[in-house]
Amino acid sequence: MNLSTIIIALIVLAVFIAIVARGIQKRGKGGCGCGCSGCPSAGLCHGGGDNSRND
Repeated sequence: MNLSTIIIALIVLAVFIAIVARGIQKRGKGGCGCGCSGCPSAGLCHGGGDNSRND
């Protein structure tokens, strides 16, 4: 392997790690991560409706 191949491989690896880390960070915030405006399930995440159980 020459130096340019190693540098390009490291850049691709860094981009991949950044994408995965961003996905994990978004997932940790809860919900689907797509925002609530226009989401048909927004009431499930934020209690917009009567979602309580009758146990």
